[in-house]
Amino acid sequence: MNIQPALHWKRAAAAAAVTLLLSGCGQAVQNNAAANQAQEVGSTQDPNAASDIDTGGTKVNVVSAADDAEVVPIEVMTPDSSAPARANNFVKAADMLNAQLEKENAKQRVKVNAVVKPLADDDFKQNFIFASKSGNAADIYATTFSNIGWMADGDYLLNLDGIEKEAVFQNQIPGYWDAVTWDKHIWGVIQDTEARPVYYWKPALKKLGWTDEQIAALPDKAEKGEITIADMDKIAKDAVDRKIVRNGFVPTTGQSDLALLYYSHGVEMYDKDKAEYVLDKAHMTDTLQWIKGLLDTKVLPAAALSAPKDDNLKAMINGETMFMVAGVWDEAKWRTRGMEKTQGNVSTDFIMQNIGVMLMPPAEKGGKPVTVSGPWTYVVSKQTKHPELAKRLLTYVSAPELQKEHDEQSSHLPFTKEGQALIKDDPWLSANSYLINYSTFIPNDPDQPKFAKIYTDAIKNIATGKSPEETVKWMEQQMKLNLDKFTVK
Repeated sequence: MNIQPALHWKRAAAAAAVTLLLSGCGQAVQNNAAANQAQEVGSTQDPNAASDIDTGGTKVNVVSAADDAEVVPIEVMTPDSSAPARANNFVKAADMLNAQLEKENAKQRVKVNAVVKPLADDDFKQNFIFASKSGNAADIYATTFSNIGWMADGDYLLNLDGIEKEAVFQNQIPGYWDAVTWDKHIWGVIQDTEARPVYYWKPALKKLGWTDEQIAALPDKAEKGEITIADMDKIAKDAVDRKIVRNGFVPTTGQSDLALLYYSHGVEMYDKDKAEYVLDKAHMTDTLQWIKGLLDTKVLPAAALSAPKDDNLKAMINGETMFMVAGVWDEAKWRTRGMEKTQGNVSTDFIMQNIGVMLMPPAEKGGKPVTVSGPWTYVVSKQTKHPELAKRLLTYVSAPELQKEHDEQSSHLPFTKEGQALIKDDPWLSANSYLINYSTFIPNDPDQPKFAKIYTDAIKNIATGKSPEETVKWMEQQMKLNLDKFTVK
């Protein structure tokens, strides 16, 4: 994409401002890093033991090498402590790479520092920018794909063009290289993927008179376009009106979650060829009109749009919600966060007995259903002193067995056919892996955070009483103020 000099100047100024803001927190970042206790993990130990869940810390592999071999440190960092394998799998990957280096009689061995440092996305961005500008960036980061655009545009990342030719990636799910491509170059590799389905409470359907066969057939009907969003809304309203549930339909309110609502109504958000956003007025108005109808009929309680996600997940697992848009990975939260009122943690069997999973139905009968995927990725800092070893590590950490390790722990989905073959015995993952065949993505454009705020705030505007038409006009004003260029459709 051609970026005008003025745009370069604006982004450079913004980056400088962030650097000034962050300069005062440098010592705190260093102190936090020092506080992480490093734990050496032998080849017979599991670096992703259950005790790591929701904790931070640093793990390293044990290096056994000839006296004349150079031990090369590679630091890997993830901000997501709910999925520590995103960093810790590198301990096993380093063992695999070192075994190969020994076969090659190479004079180097890799010692990985796998850092799990819990950070919210905005805090991660600040941490990453500060570390990069101060020369202290980790070699490899795990991050959501939507950050790749601004990271690459800011000249923070190592170009990975050619890595797609490696054998481990040959059976990657079609279309997923797009998620790590910016300005026609590859800047990362996929770490996992997932989907945002519609969950439904099976006991509520039973109370509405559905048979077990009808309930079991619902996902297939959604996939084939035999039921529509309007059909789903009617079911939800019936369940609310008959006081079977408190909430008829509840969406999660992250940028990818709300994007699903727009995509399901045919909204075009981004022109990839022109690398610019699109204001699709007609379909955007349709989406907001739909949201308004749900709010007006109390099928969607306005409070649910501002409630913490875990509160909405609790309502779902306790039978208070008919339909909810959430992530396939949220199954792990129901298993581990004590949300069910009588049992606390529940089994996968309990979840699958009571909660059904389907794609977001199409707006029109016979249409194509949709989900949104937000894959996590690995990127390599441009500052790494060992780019070739870092890239080789990415190929080893992408091994199917390490995909399985992470995915079964955190209820994510493998991104290669070989990885998918290994999770066939996992009832949750195997039942829902088909969802990613319908994946769409939010853009990874550097301006995505600005655009996401506009379309998420649009739904909040509807909740406060603004009309869909007023809100679309407001969106156009905000796009003029915040985006460098966009198209009105």
